[in-house]
Amino acid sequence: MKNFDAQACLKSLGLEEGGAVQQMVDQTVLDVCEPYVPMDIAGGASGTGLIRSGIENTVIGSGEVVWKTPYAHFVHEGIVYIDPETGSTWAKKNGTKVPTDRKLQYQGAPRRGSHWVDRSMQEGGIEAVEDAARKAVKK
Repeated sequence: MKNFDAQACLKSLGLEEGGAVQQMVDQTVLDVCEPYVPMDIAGGASGTGLIRSGIENTVIGSGEVVWKTPYAHFVHEGIVYIDPETGSTWAKKNGTKVPTDRKLQYQGAPRRGSHWVDRSMQEGGIEAVEDAARKAVKK
């Protein structure tokens, strides 16, 4: 009689840590979010700096999708941050910024804007991620 090997079973389904299913989920989250991620001048003429950041800083299969730029946090929150000493949106290197009650204006709004993951998931992203995971399990 053959013993059941749970790890081998998970691996055969692509469900192991960093496996095919997690890789598909991570990639699908990036794909679903892309139309919602704000365009920005840091990306040059194409305005894709924040989008590129997600691609470059996400390790597909890690279970964590990361947008990492000096400005990603406040762009995600959708509010203007300022240097408390000067009132300027520019702060000294390693300086601190504080939030204001002013909202950011986004190129490509209303689709592109703050809280892009939450909004993309609410507008069909959850279903897309679930479908992608199901397809990855069936391979």
